[in-house]
Amino acid sequence: MQHTNEFAEQYTRAERRRLALLILTAGAALLVVTKLWFFPWLAAFAASAECREIGGVNGVKLVFYGVFVGMPLLLALVLGAILGVPGYKSLRSGQFPAAGVKVWRPMRIRRGRRATLIGAACLLLTLLPLVLAAWGWFQAGAMLAGAGGTPLDCAAIRAASSTP
Repeated sequence: MQHTNEFAEQYTRAERRRLALLILTAGAALLVVTKLWFFPWLAAFAASAECREIGGVNGVKLVFYGVFVGMPLLLALVLGAILGVPGYKSLRSGQFPAAGVKVWRPMRIRRGRRATLIGAACLLLTLLPLVLAAWGWFQAGAMLAGAGGTPLDCAAIRAASSTP
């Protein structure tokens, strides 16, 4: 019996160009928004977090939980879209890459135990940031409980930030 390698269907050159352009455009827009708007806003918010509230929640809590819980959850969401969905589809179809999935470069289809291991590894990589977020929840709580801090003169901070 002759063993032949079976390869997954590839994107055409035009599809690869279109997807690359879409991904690069979205990435550049996200980079510009974060660099020009989000990071300056976050720095200003963090500098006076004790004097701020959003939705009735103290700004210091928002910063700590945002960093220790929110960022890992955001990473889990991104990894879930990039690795989790293909890993799940692979486990369901019993092959990697999953049946009907196009790939960027020539990729041999793997079946059986190897496909199951690859699919499971993709899902595990997606779950790691969730574990980090759970750990961060307790860390942020412990840090906030232990933080004493000195009270700020919030009126002076608000006056300084409102003057041009």
